[in-house]
Amino acid sequence: MTAYEAIPIAGGDTDTPLSMQKRLAVIARYLPSGPGARVLDCGCGSGGYVRLLRRELGVEALGMEYLAEKVAEAKRHPDVAPYVTQGDIQQMPYTTASFDAVLLNEVIEHVPDETRSLGEIHRLLKPGGRLIVFAPNRRYPFETHGVYLRGRDTKVPPWIPLIPYVPLPLGKLVFRYWARNYWPYQLRALLRRAGFTILDRAFFWQTFENISGRQPRWIARCKAPLRALCRWGEKSFFKGFGISQILVCQK
Repeated sequence: MTAYEAIPIAGGDTDTPLSMQKRLAVIARYLPSGPGARVLDCGCGSGGYVRLLRRELGVEALGMEYLAEKVAEAKRHPDVAPYVTQGDIQQMPYTTASFDAVLLNEVIEHVPDETRSLGEIHRLLKPGGRLIVFAPNRRYPFETHGVYLRGRDTKVPPWIPLIPYVPLPLGKLVFRYWARNYWPYQLRALLRRAGFTILDRAFFWQTFENISGRQPRWIARCKAPLRALCRWGEKSFFKGFGISQILVCQK
C-alpha cells in the first residue's frame, strides 16, 4: 500500500444527534453490555460517546483524547469529566488485557503511526475482545476531510468530486493530505496485520448535519431528500459507496 506522508494528529467530533444515533445502533450490536464491561473510546474528542455508552448501554466507558482543547471541553461536564483522560493512543497507560472492547470512531486516519496505535489497542484488549472501527471509505467520491494544494495553504473544498479516486502517488504531487483515506481492502489488510480477525463489515452513509462546519447552503436546504437518499443507499446495491466503512474485529 502506498504510504501517505506525515499525518498530523487532528480530527473533529461526530457527536451530532443523527450521527450519534446511527453509530450507537451499530456499536450496541457488538459491544458487551451491562455492569463490569469495560470499553475504551480511543480519540474520544469531548467525550460525547463516552457519555452515551455509559448512559445508554450501561458499560464502564472511558475515553482517551490527545487534543487538550477537547479534553478541556469534556472536563466542563461533570457526567463525563472523570472518565476522559488526555493522552496518546500510540502509548496508553492502561494494563494489558484490561478492556472488553475498544472504539475507533473516525480516528485511525488521523494518527501519525496507525500500526503502532493498533498494536497498542491489541495489547489492551482481553482475549476475544472487540475492536469497532469507523474510518473513511475511499469509494466515496468526495474527500470529506479536504486536501490542500501542495505548496500553498489553499484547501480544496470537500464537495469537489473524485479526489479520492486520484491514485495516491499522483495525488501527492498535487495535494497535501492531512488525513488518510482507505480503500476497503486496505483497511482490512491493516487490521489483519495488527493481529485482528474481522468478524463483520458494513458502510455508513451521511446524515448531513454539517459536522465539518463547511457545508454549502444548498446542501442544508436539501438535507431532507439527501437523508432519504442515504437511507435508501445503505440498503441498496450501492451501499459500499458510503462515506465511512465499519469493521468489527476480534483479538
